[in-house]
Amino acid sequence: MAKYTLNFRNAQKFTTFANRMKKLFLFNPENDMALASGSPYYMAPASAKKMAADLSTLPMWYADAGSDVWVADARQVEWMASECRLSLPVSGVTEATSGYEEISAWAWSPALLHRLETGGVQSGIPSFCNRMEDIRALSSRRIAVDLLPKLRMDGTEGESVWLTSLENVEAFALKHRKVLLKAPWSGSGKGIQPLCGLPDDNLKGWAKRIIASQGGVVGEPFYQKVIDFAMEFKVTDHGVERAGYSLFEADARGIYKENLLASDEVIEAKLSEYVSRDLLSKIWSRLQEELHVLLHETYRGYLGVDMMVVQTDEGYAVHPCVEVNLRMNMGVVSRLLFDRYIYPEARGRYVIEFYPRSGEALKAHREMMEKHPLRLHDGKIKEGYLSLTPVFEDTNYQIYMVI
Repeated sequence: MAKYTLNFRNAQKFTTFANRMKKLFLFNPENDMALASGSPYYMAPASAKKMAADLSTLPMWYADAGSDVWVADARQVEWMASECRLSLPVSGVTEATSGYEEISAWAWSPALLHRLETGGVQSGIPSFCNRMEDIRALSSRRIAVDLLPKLRMDGTEGESVWLTSLENVEAFALKHRKVLLKAPWSGSGKGIQPLCGLPDDNLKGWAKRIIASQGGVVGEPFYQKVIDFAMEFKVTDHGVERAGYSLFEADARGIYKENLLASDEVIEAKLSEYVSRDLLSKIWSRLQEELHVLLHETYRGYLGVDMMVVQTDEGYAVHPCVEVNLRMNMGVVSRLLFDRYIYPEARGRYVIEFYPRSGEALKAHREMMEKHPLRLHDGKIKEGYLSLTPVFEDTNYQIYMVI
């Protein structure tokens, strides 16, 4: 196994950590599509493989000290060592083998288990992966249909239904001016279809295929969204713990764009411009209770519950369960990144960018470095631009932050 310890200023500390290494972290963003397939032999499309490769170093920012991170190639570790001005107490490896006490994946699916098994990894798989069918079911958007009614209280808004026939879809569409139809499993922002009135032949065909292959579709009325946010959690042997807020932006199709980098206090203050802190506190508590019941025997790790502040005829309300992301997610990454590496009073943006042509990412990276020079204070970022993932001539996907 090739291992590359990041050669930063306090390299001696990293070496000490490396001698106690127990966990392997890996980034597999194609997992939602793998769950949609359900097959252990699922093969991700080229674009998903490229994204996973370009961003494979991302876990270096949230991995436990002393851990290994499985990266696509050695030059990425060398780039992180030379370009990153912060101390990341982790090592990069280009192969995964047995010997780890625990493997911490972005998310889990039968396809990932098969990939690890055929790659010779015999240890470190979390015990909850023995219940992969349960994990797959809990990763379905249908979970929001069941969870949402349990979170409804004064100050909230939201409806989500499970539709198992084309007749159900048409009846639901006629009840509302505009609706969203969602496949139970799909990639981020994928498998979502807006509908006004009765579906045309193309949408009928889509609905029939999803119902036949995944058992049904989720139907939701279209809401007048004001702001997207999430409550993030971590499920441990001791219960469901709060991991913090995530305030993010998504495009009209629901595809994730970026997160606000700010303290929990700043995010809650922004939300409280629309809804009360007391309502937010009640939602936190109710969610902890319901998630414990739902997950305590089945899952360990991070998850996020996407929400919205919406405008209604009576004012503003919280939609408390748009989706449940049963995996590590960008909201948790941005939360941990801010708390670990960013000056507490600072604010910024955590952005995923796609560059379709060769050389575009490198050109943009150099321009951002010149326009927003990095400035540290007491070892934390106070101002400026930093790419969180390596940038080369052939880079298509990048994650960066600007403070």
